[in-house]
Amino acid sequence: MSILYFAYASNMDAAVMERACPGHRVLGVAELRNRRLAFTRRSKRTGTGVADIVAAPGESVWGVLYEIDDSGLAAIDEKEGNGWAYRREALDVLLRDGSVEHTAHAYAVIARDDAHVPPSAEYLGLIRTAARARGLPQSYIDALI
Repeated sequence: MSILYFAYASNMDAAVMERACPGHRVLGVAELRNRRLAFTRRSKRTGTGVADIVAAPGESVWGVLYEIDDSGLAAIDEKEGNGWAYRREALDVLLRDGSVEHTAHAYAVIARDDAHVPPSAEYLGLIRTAARARGLPQSYIDALI
């Protein structure tokens, strides 16, 4: 079965996604409207902030829209800690040209910290590098903290 998945952080990276979900297919750059990228959870592994999508009218999160299969979804669920760290949500995203809207799975933090949790330089660098490689809007990349 074909499933759409919207990645907005480290899973935008080709190598990360290949390890997690080798059968994926890139559909293109996509926009999730009325959300913003935030770092609202402290990683149990690193102690630094990890990415989240939070409600923000008028703002957008850019990322990559993938087509995956059931085993790919199970792998992403495990990687993201679905049910204990993140919850999987069905959200509407637009391909970059804005012509086609798709409902895709994305992951949002379940228990958010009250304050911004700074990400590691390595994690933020991976997000920026993946965003550039995937062709996300330069203005969005420049705004990544």
